[in-house]
Amino acid sequence: MNAPESIARFAPDPQGLDFDALRRAGIATLQALCGDRWTDYNLHDPGVTILEQLCYAITELGYRSDFPPEDYLTDADGQIDYQHHALHPADEIFPSEVLTFEDYRKVLYDTIPDLEDVWLTRDERPGRTGQPAHGLCRIAIKLNDAIHDRADEASLAQIEAGVCLRVREVFHAHRNLGEDLSDVTVVPVQSVYLSGDIQIHSERDPASIFADIFFQCARAVHSGFRIDRYVKAFDAGVSLDTLFAGPRTVHGYVASTGSQAQGAPVAVARLVGLVQTVGGVAHVQRLALCTADGTPVSGDSLTGASGTVLRLQFPGDAQSNFLRLHFASGAVGSGAHALTSARDHRREEKSRVVLDDARVALAKARFEFDTLRNTKQSLATVVPAPTGESRELREYFSIQHQFPAIYGINRFGVPPTAPLENRVSAHQLKAYLYLAEQLMANYLENLQSIGRMFSVDTLYETYFSQRIDNEALPDIEAFYTDAPDAIRSQLARIVSRKDRAEDRRSRQLDVLLAMYGETYSQKSLRRFDDYQDVHGARWLIDNKLDFLRHIATLSRDRASAFDISAADVRADGRPNVAGVHAKISILLGLPAEPPGAPLSDALNRWHFRLQGDHTATKQSYEFAAARLIVLKSQGEPEVRPAGAPAQPGDTLPGGLLVHGVRLENFILRQHDDAVHVHFRTHDARLGGDASGEVALARFHGDEAVTYAGRYVEILREFLCTLNQASEGFYLVEHVLLRPRGAGATQDGTTAEADAQAREAESFFNARVSVVFPAWTSRFSDPDFRQLAQETVCRNLPAHLLPEFHWMDYVSMRDFEHRYGLWRARLRGRETAATPDRLDAASASLRALLMRRRRAHDLTLWV
Repeated sequence: MNAPESIARFAPDPQGLDFDALRRAGIATLQALCGDRWTDYNLHDPGVTILEQLCYAITELGYRSDFPPEDYLTDADGQIDYQHHALHPADEIFPSEVLTFEDYRKVLYDTIPDLEDVWLTRDERPGRTGQPAHGLCRIAIKLNDAIHDRADEASLAQIEAGVCLRVREVFHAHRNLGEDLSDVTVVPVQSVYLSGDIQIHSERDPASIFADIFFQCARAVHSGFRIDRYVKAFDAGVSLDTLFAGPRTVHGYVASTGSQAQGAPVAVARLVGLVQTVGGVAHVQRLALCTADGTPVSGDSLTGASGTVLRLQFPGDAQSNFLRLHFASGAVGSGAHALTSARDHRREEKSRVVLDDARVALAKARFEFDTLRNTKQSLATVVPAPTGESRELREYFSIQHQFPAIYGINRFGVPPTAPLENRVSAHQLKAYLYLAEQLMANYLENLQSIGRMFSVDTLYETYFSQRIDNEALPDIEAFYTDAPDAIRSQLARIVSRKDRAEDRRSRQLDVLLAMYGETYSQKSLRRFDDYQDVHGARWLIDNKLDFLRHIATLSRDRASAFDISAADVRADGRPNVAGVHAKISILLGLPAEPPGAPLSDALNRWHFRLQGDHTATKQSYEFAAARLIVLKSQGEPEVRPAGAPAQPGDTLPGGLLVHGVRLENFILRQHDDAVHVHFRTHDARLGGDASGEVALARFHGDEAVTYAGRYVEILREFLCTLNQASEGFYLVEHVLLRPRGAGATQDGTTAEADAQAREAESFFNARVSVVFPAWTSRFSDPDFRQLAQETVCRNLPAHLLPEFHWMDYVSMRDFEHRYGLWRARLRGRETAATPDRLDAASASLRALLMRRRRAHDLTLWV
């Protein structure tokens, strides 16, 4: 038996909506609790009256709890914000980015209308190292038949160059990590014509039949791609997971792509089968392909000459007798025999008229096909989004409205002439029932908040309450001892005592992630919440929320690389980084979108120069701390003229940046009437013990302790900001660093060339370099480095081997300069006249990475 594709919904509890069942259960419970002390359970008993009112209220709660799920997510305007609830339509969450050559072919065919067919192969040609570089692809394209019809030789070359450039751009926008494109070539075509004898019916116009025959055979010869409307494919029974498998094609569902190999043979039997399905065709007597002079292309499977592909060309006057359409009484096309009579001449004229009419019908068929191929398909009717009804679930109407007037607790209250004892009793009953009513009102508020709970809102509470006013419960506000807002706050505090908010909110987000088969497994990240004042669990929740907000792109782009031809931002507005870059960033507690500036600029923009621990002095700590306080108060870096000399506080000790984010490293000491702020540098050179304690500031007066505490708070906050702005990483694909030009040489001298060539064989093969800054508080922790490297390895595509580089500030400045130059040259390589400048930039960055590879015992993960 096949497993169900969805989890069956629990049936509602029938007793929750059954008043009689609730009443019986309540009385049975009372009998068990009260025994002989309460024996009268008839309708006139006040206790039974209260029980019945509570049972009625519970049925109302049960009714409001059994609406369709969509209703709980519907906003006040009657709409469901699916993205807000981390819900995505099938066409957004099912497709992946390009993974296989077949996927590349679909995307290229869908994006570039000038392509008739496209083929990808691995580039097995040896490179500069003597071995083929892994991950290189070659693309061969066949241009649209209409281009050959309308372009002359001069304009055809220009069109081919433009299409090849567009192919490169599309490939780079969708390429996988560790892949690159070596070249794009246009495959030459060999023109062939249809020949044969076909018997047709007289019910249909011969020109339309001829046009259909030619169009169907041309599609089979020119391209194996077949594209359908999404609605048509879905109605035909194609499942959603098949419909959206692979990359999303915006112009329709690519039902088939034909042969993946260039120049695949065309089976004559297939052409015969296609012709047989054309309306009006009775029988195919003979069908073949021939050249312009009528020479048959022999064989059951037909291919073009070496290095070419076939192109079926519409017959001209010279080929008008190649394909003959026969009625029962004769032929429409003229025969191959010489014309011997006026009747034969009229038949020839009729054949030309049929061809002229067929050209018109063929143009219409091509127009319809091009319209289908170039029109973006709507998916609104394929997977319609569920809709719900907006409901005001939180509205509470007190059960006290339903009590008999004699109880004095409904909206009429106690008569003014009633004795004081009656008024007191009514107030006592109202207050007694209030406890149960507040619970029910809170329940309704929680129902109303289901949409907030299952959303990507920044929310740190999971139980909710509401204040009951006089409109809901008559005269209840007279019982409150404080203002309405204060009562509301007190209720929230009472509820929060039982609300393990961080744990419950975290588990709710786990449910939303599980819908997409994802888990956030970085619980050990809480050990490294150095920059959080309190609520480390909330930081974990924020990371899960960030993961959910990007779940569609994280899932789709998990193997994609950055777009070589784009700048810092892609054409669709997304940051131009590898898909796995965003996922790793979120898993490490970094922003999903990397900063536009280099990581080292976080210190450089404030004119700081990082100082090593072995050169730092007590004075440099004091000056740097004072400088940080001044800059924090200014809010923005000061503008200095070029070449301005450095100031004393511009030198920032690395120990202050690393250890200054932890409050335990700041110590307030009382010296007479002054309070001194001391700092543990963990540098034994600077103090009498291993903590290396130094003095940063001193405060005098009655408010000295307050000022010192504020000083520490400001200093730590700014240090946390500098640390966080300096954290991130770079992902460098080695295949993109390969030499490209014919004159590109190995780095170093001739004597070193052989050794470097052997080293390069492993350097370019399925390798990436992951470059981290080593100077921040978290990134200098060996345990965090281990976690970061494990996270990278678990999320990188399995065929790629990472090399990790933890660079100090100076090395990172050098790397970022070379990396920025290389990215700029890489981006301009498609329009550059020569690759020499790119090769020089690649060699510079490659030399730095190889030098570090030789100098450091790099950690390699398998």
